[in-house]
Amino acid sequence: MGLLALALALSACIGNLGGGDGSPPAGDTGGTGGSSSSGGSGSMGPGETLACDASVVDPGPSPMRLLSREQYMNTVRDLAGDVPGLEAALGPANEASAFGLLQPDVTQVELEHFQAAADAIAAAIVGDPTTLGEVAPCEGGAEPRDCARQMIVTFGARAYRAPITDAADIERHLQLFSAGAETSYEHGIELLLRGMLQSPRFLYRVEIGTSEKVGNRAVKLSPHEVAARLSYTLWGTLPDVRLNQAIEDGSLTSKEGVAAQLDWMLEDERGRKLVNRFLGSWTHLNGVNGVVKDATAFPEWQSRSFRESLRGQADAFFDHVLHGEGGKLSALFTSTTVFYNKDLGGYYGVTGNDAFQALERADGTASGILTLPALLAVQAKPAESSPIYRGKFVREALLCQQLPAPPANIPKPPEVDQSSSTRERLAQHEVDPACVGCHQLIDPIGFGFENYDALGRYRELDGGRPVDASGKVIATRDMNGDFVGVRELGAMLASSAEVEECVARQWFRFAIARFEQEMDGCSMKSLLETFRASGQDLNALPRAVVETDAFLYRRVIDAQEMP
Repeated sequence: MGLLALALALSACIGNLGGGDGSPPAGDTGGTGGSSSSGGSGSMGPGETLACDASVVDPGPSPMRLLSREQYMNTVRDLAGDVPGLEAALGPANEASAFGLLQPDVTQVELEHFQAAADAIAAAIVGDPTTLGEVAPCEGGAEPRDCARQMIVTFGARAYRAPITDAADIERHLQLFSAGAETSYEHGIELLLRGMLQSPRFLYRVEIGTSEKVGNRAVKLSPHEVAARLSYTLWGTLPDVRLNQAIEDGSLTSKEGVAAQLDWMLEDERGRKLVNRFLGSWTHLNGVNGVVKDATAFPEWQSRSFRESLRGQADAFFDHVLHGEGGKLSALFTSTTVFYNKDLGGYYGVTGNDAFQALERADGTASGILTLPALLAVQAKPAESSPIYRGKFVREALLCQQLPAPPANIPKPPEVDQSSSTRERLAQHEVDPACVGCHQLIDPIGFGFENYDALGRYRELDGGRPVDASGKVIATRDMNGDFVGVRELGAMLASSAEVEECVARQWFRFAIARFEQEMDGCSMKSLLETFRASGQDLNALPRAVVETDAFLYRRVIDAQEMP
């Protein structure tokens, strides 16, 4: 059998690449980043609350989830240590949204990158005697094939996040080893590793479930599958020794046992930044380095150090909210604390150094994430602010309202004119029948941000005229009304039950890696009740989702879908 055929045989070990729910091979999930937190199949319209039938346990779809780039890198690090050239082998980062958008099929180019990455990892392992001895030890005089068999069982269980017990499955792996072992033991292990690291069982999070039913629509996950859900949700990597011990002692077979893992996992260094990562993804800050700004108008933006400082400032603010202000949702929208370093002191008229320092802004120019320069820069155009982008962000990311797609015949936007304000240039939206339907939902909210330019710097003039930051919110359940500036908008958002529910939805999308659907009513109800009972403490979100049906179970897989 040729090497390609052997590799394909390993890939075939998991059977149908669908998610067991009619999903395409790539599943209904995504990685990190992205430009929008709304849209996608299954998303409910604005204002709709999902109904909960407590007599039915339905976890909803459980699509196979391709490891995100970050998860892939973390997993390889935990399996084999640092691998030189791995980032380059994987090619350019092209992550989908972490918030439930459809994950596109893996392209041929991406498959080639996965192959190159597998080659690099395998070469690094066999090229380092210490690492090789840890991954595939073989004492002098031992039968090489027996050593390879043991390596398949031990390393494979970690790489695949599931035990390998089927004799035919082990034999398929051994055929790869044997093909390379004709040259040397090391080459046999290298070929074996290359095959395993290209297998869907490594690249995807595969979940089959058990035969133990929970009602008519759900089954329990196996302890290994529960452990993988916990570790990838909380840490972004594979289970460690302690979590594997919980598998062995039966701790992961009950809802209470699963919840008991939360405290120590969140105290772990990998878990402490979980909610921070959520906030960064939710606010679209992971792509700040890729944002383009006009080099003439904003020369400082061309410095990578400056852009990284903006992202670091956001992380410092998130840490402050989560640990200094009790994780309160209201603080996320209204806090007057800002952070600056040597790159960002100019934003606040102070001089900074290498470390971030806190500064209180009691003059009305600071209002939580709404005045984070990184967020404002992402939600702006290369040379000017964008009430459209910023208003759309509030609608979609903070209110979970799905806006209709724009018409195909959108006219070219007006050129930037230093003698007119951005608000004046968008006045056509108020009178053009083709524009007003959507833009009355977006622009009046976005105008409230007009005191902040394309880099998020505070300003009082735009186009030579005083900034008009008056705005209006319509078409919400509980926060309609006029406001002036982001400080008043932040107070409206902080007191809105619709925003509170949206936060729960966004966390569900982030943690479960798909959009909420009609059958998720009970999971969403449980999540929201836990969040509300905590006093809207963002730090309570991890426990809230781990206690839901959507996390604990999966749907029954039809017989024809079983591998």
